[in-house]
Amino acid sequence: MITLKQLKWSNCFSYGADNELFLNDSTLTQIIGTNGVGKSSIPLIIEEALFNKNSKGIKKADIPNRHTDSGYSISLSFSKDSSEYEIIINRKTNIKINLIKDGEDISSHTATNTYKTIQEILGLDFKTFSQLVYQHPNSSLQFLTATDTNRKKFLIDLLHLEKYVNLFEIFKAASRDSVNKLTEVDAKIKTIEKWLNDNKLEDTTILPTLKIEIDTDEDEKELQTLIVELENISEKNKKINKNNQYKKMLSEINISEAHAIKAEGVISYDSLQEEAGSLQSDINASEKLLTKLSQLGDHCPTCEQDIDKEFKETLISAEQEKIAKAKTRLTDDIQREIRSIKQNNLDYQNKIRIEEEWTNLYKSIQKDLPDSPLDHEELSSRILGVRVRIQDAKEQISKISAENESRTKRNTRIQVILEQTDNFTSELNDCKETLDEVKEINTHLEILKKAFSTNGLLAYKIENLVKELEELVNTYLAELSDGRFTLEFVVSNDKLNVVITDGGHTVDILALSSGELARVNTATLIAIRKLMSSISKSRLNILFLDEVINVLDEAGREKLVEVLLQEEELNTYIVSHGWTHPLLEKIEIVKNGNISELER
Repeated sequence: MITLKQLKWSNCFSYGADNELFLNDSTLTQIIGTNGVGKSSIPLIIEEALFNKNSKGIKKADIPNRHTDSGYSISLSFSKDSSEYEIIINRKTNIKINLIKDGEDISSHTATNTYKTIQEILGLDFKTFSQLVYQHPNSSLQFLTATDTNRKKFLIDLLHLEKYVNLFEIFKAASRDSVNKLTEVDAKIKTIEKWLNDNKLEDTTILPTLKIEIDTDEDEKELQTLIVELENISEKNKKINKNNQYKKMLSEINISEAHAIKAEGVISYDSLQEEAGSLQSDINASEKLLTKLSQLGDHCPTCEQDIDKEFKETLISAEQEKIAKAKTRLTDDIQREIRSIKQNNLDYQNKIRIEEEWTNLYKSIQKDLPDSPLDHEELSSRILGVRVRIQDAKEQISKISAENESRTKRNTRIQVILEQTDNFTSELNDCKETLDEVKEINTHLEILKKAFSTNGLLAYKIENLVKELEELVNTYLAELSDGRFTLEFVVSNDKLNVVITDGGHTVDILALSSGELARVNTATLIAIRKLMSSISKSRLNILFLDEVINVLDEAGREKLVEVLLQEEELNTYIVSHGWTHPLLEKIEIVKNGNISELER
């Protein structure tokens, strides 16, 4: 009996730190909570602890609570026979797993090997464990809906009858090897006999090989060079013509003219323009004042006093002299200097343009190109001549090679036949003795293979066990469906058929409603668990029914509770959103912020 006992976990899925659940405390427990709080995560955590994977296929990176960002840990204790075990898992970037047996660490060096040890202790593979421990409307017991052949295979694995299958596979493999050996030896005998008949020598003379003294490497290199030149002749001639054009343009540029220009750079005349502006402003101001003075009469328009004519003339004379000096400076000096600077700048720009044009053309000229374009006909003629030489040489080489190949094959055949004729004759006698021995072994293996096939001893064992399973299923199904449904197993060759009747009428399992299918699934699952308890060493105490009651009516739920309360060796957890039973122990899962926790 395998009893899962204490489950501890931190930061798995939506849970935070330090969660604990005693799995074997009560015969029937309800787990209640709203969507997303982590009700269905508990069986997945158990699967991760025992098998390093889960039935929903959730990736390892999605198991840690993303709001805590501190990895996760799981601890699960269980007992089997008289030994106590504990699995301790810590995972951040890498997984670390310890397997403790009766206080002693029996972990392997790698996590993979440790999980193999756990599976050997359990005696169940992941698929079987998940179907027996975790039932959900979307992933119900596949035993009923599987193909007839797979259903029988599931039952073989579940009831630990695989030793018969293993023996059959051993005898089948041995028989296959024996048949292969028989075929191999028989084929070998025929091959040797044919070889001896086909290889009787009349002439054993060994012929020497001819020497090949012809070398085409230089011609091949020359041909490749000429082909490349011919392929690119148009482009190369374009380059030659363009290069010649650059040379001509370069010769037409008078670089001496640029060198003769004495201007060494661009000169700024901003200050002269500023001075000219200032002078022009002064001239305008003086002319404005002269206008006012000329318009002024003999009396002051403001105070009406007489104006001194001599003083007025003096002012006019001073302003006229100031205007004359400013115009002389502006016209004779400043404008002349600006014209000189502009001419210097123009000469300098022309010098730079000529030098840049000459430099660019000089750089564009390719010194390694010839002056004359390539001749297409000349290249083609040279290529043809080289090809003819190469073809003649290859024909000679081919003739010599063919002759040498013929001589080599002949010489090799003679040598092989001379070396192997005696060996094959001796080997033929040995093969005939082996053939007789293999035929006798193959006869015995065929008998054993039939005895341990699915139609032999295994079929007999399953037929007896299926009857017991059928009785158990119908016992539970009668209670869960008020005697409405019955189930019958029909063993046919290597198949196990399921027949369901509703009030005496045969119905397809896929035609059942969700509630009806839940009743059949649950009855079959409990019956299988009951049968395992009586014949299997890998009995389990845990069963999770996840949202199964949601598809049942009130009477169906009450019947399910009554049936499960009678299963004292089973610790069943009914997972639901809100339905509760007054007689059952309850665990409520609540979520505070982003962290789920258990409340009793």
